Amino acid sequence: MCGIVGVFGTLKASSEIYNGLFAIQHRGQNGAGMYISNGDSGKLSKGSDLVGSVFNKQILSELKGTSGLGHVRYPTIGSDNFVDAQPFVTHDPIEISMVHNGNIVNYPQLRDELDVELESECDLELILAVFSQELKSEDNIGIDEIFSAVGRTMDRLNGSYSVIALIPRIGMLLFRDPHAIRPMIYGKRITLDGISYAVASENIVLDILGYEIMRDVKGGEAILIKEDKTVIYRPVRPEEPKHCMFEWVYFARSDATIERSNVYESRLRLGEELAKEWKKKGLEIDVVIPVPDTARTLALSMAEYLNIPYREGLLRNRYVGRTFIMPDQTSRETAVRIKLNPIIEEVKGKKVALVDDSIVRGTTSKKLVNLIRTAGAKEVHFLSGCPPIRSPCYYGIDIPTKKELTAANSTIEQIRQKIGADSLTYQSIDGLVRGLERQKEGLCLACLNEDYPTQVREDIRQYFGECREKERRAVFANSNL
Repeated sequence: MCGIVGVFGTLKASSEIYNGLFAIQHRGQNGAGMYISNGDSGKLSKGSDLVGSVFNKQILSELKGTSGLGHVRYPTIGSDNFVDAQPFVTHDPIEISMVHNGNIVNYPQLRDELDVELESECDLELILAVFSQELKSEDNIGIDEIFSAVGRTMDRLNGSYSVIALIPRIGMLLFRDPHAIRPMIYGKRITLDGISYAVASENIVLDILGYEIMRDVKGGEAILIKEDKTVIYRPVRPEEPKHCMFEWVYFARSDATIERSNVYESRLRLGEELAKEWKKKGLEIDVVIPVPDTARTLALSMAEYLNIPYREGLLRNRYVGRTFIMPDQTSRETAVRIKLNPIIEEVKGKKVALVDDSIVRGTTSKKLVNLIRTAGAKEVHFLSGCPPIRSPCYYGIDIPTKKELTAANSTIEQIRQKIGADSLTYQSIDGLVRGLERQKEGLCLACLNEDYPTQVREDIRQYFGECREKERRAVFANSNL
């Protein structure tokens, strides 16, 4: 899971990319980069830190051009946050810069097939190499040849990918995997300076930069925004939507709209569905408290439905990032201790319903329950807005091995005991689908039911599991140097 931004035909490309990346910093905290082009050539700058640390006034002043790409990194493969940071650029057969959000399932197979030497372990470099190879096989490089190369690239890629590419003297190219697993939306702006376009993982980027939203890029579709600002749309491969449910549950900002469904409204409905699950237990609670920030909307809606007081019982330190997307368990656990502090007056002596967006590994949930209980709560009932996560994700979320998933190895009662809660309530899959107001067959629920949109062979599962275990050991070792 990452965040991508692209702008085309604007007078202040680097400034817009910079502001756009800030708007989606929540999608990746391990690295940031941008590539700015003047139409003939471009300049690349990236680093392994937050956006505000990677770029400063001096760097931005040197990134001059009318078009650009930006990326915030959340690693699902590759442990070197500088080397693996996007964008990537090739000059063979022509200059192409590229960013993407997603994860390529057949990465090891394609890497072995390609007759090129990759500089990183980032799957975007592999996508770029495949596309370049397909483009090189054409007699000429024109519009039809570019779309044809995109189609053959899609045929070779297994996984999720929302891609933006800049090709000097041709335009900006967008394409998305047939299942449209990861989001991508584009917009247009008309001013006295002319027409410009922008594309991003979430519509909030377009809103902030002043672009009128056109629509989501469709699954299996390629869009070419030409130098003359005309746009060509091409359905390259059949669309079979399988949108990731976790975008609405956790990753996207509350003010975002993903696939025409507002995230905030979706979370309100999920709160109601969670309240219905809670009512089945017939237990009493005095107060509903969210785990900030993502679960706030869930908890508020649940409290309203149950007519129970809603309170902010945990104070969040806003200088700590999102703990789920941190690279290792030690970092996550340390961050939880400094990120949240209980407001004792709101929990002491009360039966507390503690609401979180999801339970993945369970260690954070245990610490949260203990935090509330230590603050004097009479009872702590834990509720998850997401159903039990039982299977790894191979499409861009860092959940690569079953042994990390508490729901894959324990019953709900065993999980309740592990986290120390008086009761544990999960959202149902049907409740999730109703809350998102989408067709079940149009969602990727693989982490809940192991029904993967694409084929994921056993050797691939083992490969990703071993990679992430190795990378986490490296991160842990470096943190103790």
